Amino acid sequence: MNERGQIFTLDMFFALTLTLLVVSYSGLALEQARRQAEGYALRYSLERTANDAADVLVKTVGKPLNWWQNFENLETLGLAENDSAGNPIQNYLSMRKFKNLRHLCASTNWTDPAKQAVIEFFGGFENFEIRLIDETTGENLWSSIYPRWDVRAASGVENSIEVVVVKRLIATGVEVENRIENVTHIKQPEWHTVYFTVEQNELDTRDWYVVVTRYLPPPPVVPEVRIWVNRDPSDSGDWDWKSPPDESPFKIRWHGVDYPDVSDYAFPQRLQVGQNYILIRVTGKRAPVNISVVSLPRCSPSEFAALPGVGTLEVMLWR
Repeated sequence: MNERGQIFTLDMFFALTLTLLVVSYSGLALEQARRQAEGYALRYSLERTANDAADVLVKTVGKPLNWWQNFENLETLGLAENDSAGNPIQNYLSMRKFKNLRHLCASTNWTDPAKQAVIEFFGGFENFEIRLIDETTGENLWSSIYPRWDVRAASGVENSIEVVVVKRLIATGVEVENRIENVTHIKQPEWHTVYFTVEQNELDTRDWYVVVTRYLPPPPVVPEVRIWVNRDPSDSGDWDWKSPPDESPFKIRWHGVDYPDVSDYAFPQRLQVGQNYILIRVTGKRAPVNISVVSLPRCSPSEFAALPGVGTLEVMLWR
């Protein structure tokens, strides 16, 4: 009788132990499944927020229309350029809005109510970064946007455990009307002619520049570039623009005014509807340059002239 009782007691002990182990492992499995589901939900939330934010940025003008001029009135972000009626031109990035959004995110401006509007736009996340990049090289075309960029060396994305990155192809509004590459003075300076066309009404809606790009690293000799617009150098010994000392870009027409920087040209020639041209002369041996004629929406900051016509807007969120 005692022996039977001992066997029963041991059987019950092993059975209870096994049951406890099963229950314990089941609890761990349930907890792991719960955490995994929670992680998936957070990941999905990040992905959806980032995708929605990128779409709104490139497809809408924001609310109100002039939010980029008065941050206190900001309700919803939008970086698309608008037409004359105020309607968005989708995937046409307004560089003025992009630049001003970066200004908004500086530490001195990162205060309510604009701060709250930006955080709500990104689903309550303050961990965001917006980049304008060259998709081919991955290099920044403009300085990145993230909160307090002026007092923080980096956004913090490099230390995050989970990052969502979404991209949208955009136009910058820069139109390269014509371009000549690798212009070099070898023996005798050569004349190069670059033609470009001004369409109807563009004189009232766009600005025009000449952009000179020197190769890096710089050659031993800095090339000297001289430009004449719509005229032959034989008309005068003067030129319309020379670099150095003048810096690129050269404003041919800006804010509706021809040659706004200088007024002492001997024979300045205005742009005209139809075909126009520039004459180029480069001196400085083994010192190649690229020279482009570009146009921008009227009254855009001239610093935008060096941007390519197409880029990628990249939105990053993380936790």
